[in-house]
Amino acid sequence: MSLTLNNMGMLRVLNTLSQTSAALDASNLRLTMAKRILSASDDPAGVIAAENLKSSIAQIDAAAKNGQRINSVIDTADGAMAQISSLLGTIQTSALAAAGSSATAEERAAYQAEIDAAIDAIDTLVNTTAFENIRLLDGGIGYTTSGIDTAELADVRVHSADTGGGSVSVAVEVVAAAEKAVISYSDGALTDNVTFSVTGNNGTEEFSFSTGAAISDIETAVNAVSDATGVVAEVDGGTLYFRSQNYGSSQSVSISVTDGTFQMDGSATSDTGVDATVTINGQTATSDGLSVYFSSGSTSVRFTLQESFGNVGGGSSAFSITGGGANWQLNANPINKIHFGLSSLNSSGLGNDSLGYLSSLKSGGANALSTGNYQQAVNIASAASLQVATDRARLGAVQSYTINATLNSLAEGKIAKSNALSSIEDLDYASETANNNRLQLLMQVGTSVLASLNQNMTSILSLLR
Repeated sequence: MSLTLNNMGMLRVLNTLSQTSAALDASNLRLTMAKRILSASDDPAGVIAAENLKSSIAQIDAAAKNGQRINSVIDTADGAMAQISSLLGTIQTSALAAAGSSATAEERAAYQAEIDAAIDAIDTLVNTTAFENIRLLDGGIGYTTSGIDTAELADVRVHSADTGGGSVSVAVEVVAAAEKAVISYSDGALTDNVTFSVTGNNGTEEFSFSTGAAISDIETAVNAVSDATGVVAEVDGGTLYFRSQNYGSSQSVSISVTDGTFQMDGSATSDTGVDATVTINGQTATSDGLSVYFSSGSTSVRFTLQESFGNVGGGSSAFSITGGGANWQLNANPINKIHFGLSSLNSSGLGNDSLGYLSSLKSGGANALSTGNYQQAVNIASAASLQVATDRARLGAVQSYTINATLNSLAEGKIAKSNALSSIEDLDYASETANNNRLQLLMQVGTSVLASLNQNMTSILSLLR
């Protein structure tokens, strides 16, 4: 009979206990940190996926901060522009009040003082509105241009353009001319007493003439109230023309004879104007009379055709957008870059070339109240108000439909990616608790077996003594 003594069983138990202890330590750490992956060895593929998701979430957070910053810029500009709109309303009110027949010279002087103060306030707002040293309303985020022929194009305003790859060319072609609404009379001096009404875009006025009145008399009478009707009379080559003041399909002129004989040429008693047909870079632009708006891709421009250029078909002109503008980046994707321009809103730029500019309403200006051009002052202030409102609408559209929509999309994307990251990294407490209990039991069993083996070895050694 032989007796062999070795510790192989004990070594196996010790090894098992060591592995169980390490697993239990890892389980305890996972429970403490609430993480399933503590090192790359726990889930190599999961580590790669988790890091990619973390990088995406970080990019989303950075993009959201950019969007919030852009919103702050827009809010700053919009707040100042709202004040400018209010001041323009004051100017219109003062001009209309001065036009009243009962207004005294002293009252008109007071109204002029109000207009002067309002225009000064507008210029102050324009020159001081800034966001972190970036001036917003004086052309600080406007685009620069070159090659504009002012005899052909006026009031060029670039709303957006991508000049990152160099200057952007804008080729303008007048395919068909703009027209005013026009009707005519060519039967010479009146042969009887005549009463008729002339209606234009601004309103209607009635006129009465006696037998023998010359067409030049009619011309003078109609032109005396052109502001009230929006119709201008002109004698040319023995023909009396009644024309709308402006060009385009929105303009109209009509005449209604209520007494006597006043036969219009061709029996045409009314007419409407025609918008210019214009292409830009080969694409059809939107026209309203001589006003042209074009938007394609990242390029958006607005300008007015000079009358001598826009009322003749076949003309062409061109200019370049050379730089400037605001380039707002929402994230690393170039597609999400916003190109935005805001031309100066100071009083010398508010209004338009055909009507005049807001600065001309100040004391000593071409349209100050002392000139008696009350309706012209109202029209200029109205055009300026529309201009500011249009720029505010553009800012609002960018904020609502681009920035806020992107921010909402980014927020939803972050939720989805965070959930995906959680499914990879976060611990399943129920499963890990069960595993931890199992490991604790294994440790207890292993310790008990080791104690038993140790006792058996001691008993055998005792017999050998």
